Amino acid sequence: MIKVGFFGTRGVPASYSGFETFYDKLLKRLPKNEFEIYVFNRYNYLQYPFKYYKGARVISLPSIPQKHLDTISHTFFSLIYSVSNGIQFDIALICNVGNSLLLPLFRIFGIKTVLNVDGQDWRRQKWEKFASLYLKASEKVAASFADIIVADSLDVKNYYLQNYKVSENRIVYIPYGGVDEEDIKMADMFGDDEKLLKEFGLKKNKYFLFVGRLVPENSPHTLISAFKKAKSIYPELNDFQVSIVGDAPYSEKYKMFLKQLSGGDKSIVFTGYVFSSGYIKLSRNAFCFVLCAQVGGTHPVLVEQMSLGNIILCYDSPSNREVLQDSGFFFDSEDSLKDLLGKVVNHQNISEFRKKAKERAREFYSWDKISSDYAELFRQIVVQR
Repeated sequence: MIKVGFFGTRGVPASYSGFETFYDKLLKRLPKNEFEIYVFNRYNYLQYPFKYYKGARVISLPSIPQKHLDTISHTFFSLIYSVSNGIQFDIALICNVGNSLLLPLFRIFGIKTVLNVDGQDWRRQKWEKFASLYLKASEKVAASFADIIVADSLDVKNYYLQNYKVSENRIVYIPYGGVDEEDIKMADMFGDDEKLLKEFGLKKNKYFLFVGRLVPENSPHTLISAFKKAKSIYPELNDFQVSIVGDAPYSEKYKMFLKQLSGGDKSIVFTGYVFSSGYIKLSRNAFCFVLCAQVGGTHPVLVEQMSLGNIILCYDSPSNREVLQDSGFFFDSEDSLKDLLGKVVNHQNISEFRKKAKERAREFYSWDKISSDYAELFRQIVVQR
């Protein structure tokens, strides 16, 4: 059996972001007769009461609940717990480049590391200068000490190859997956869609959807501002709404700014966090999904919305282009988004884009294929030890 530890996230069951969903999907698909998995949960976020989840051992440990120390402190405590309790991992799968400072410790204890680096985290506006410099330095540590770096987009892979001269055999591209059929079937089992829409005051096929953490680099403010301006130009938009789905710890000032920006406009609806079946219901009843994020590799929510057959309006970045290609629409500023909102409402063949997005997600972003790629990567690492 290959013993693998899942480090660096809030844990499972998935109830926060893409990293947690990624772990959840892998647990379902990695062969139980070949892999023994341990997942480390942060119990100040996720109080999962059982010792096992989808065949994996779940260990709940604390973190230091402070913006800069939350993730790395929990990863450190998880490593120390493992060593102290004689849990000898063959491989540590670690999410978040901010954990890179601990990679030398994993190496000291003889644990091979697979680091999922996401995008260029240091560019995120939520970080002040010191934190941004730390995350930039973390990339260099990752390039030096991770046994394998996983990039979820080719753009991110090329960034590491060009900026840190990582050898080709130490960095691999494995993308992120979309919503699978089982998720959709589960959503169908839990209540009807109309009831959820009514709860939030939304009208089917009459709202633009934003989903993500409410932090500056995800730019929900861009959608709110563009929508308010577009309504004054395109009368047909007066019957539409914007649904802002998400929240964020440590972002009170920014969330207050968003509420002030909306100016009490009742057509702008803040739902807070909505997960699982509720997330799917809100997604498939939207007119279209708007991705404003300017930082990161493959955005999980983008792939998920594609797999649900949504119309996509997407910020024009290399990673977003790589994922969406010609199956959606792109904008590069608040003004261009304003015009795009009016354009898509009046588009004659808009349903064609739903079909193209769904087909592309099915072909390139399948969790079965992604899990198979990780399983093969783990096997190769163990063989090479």
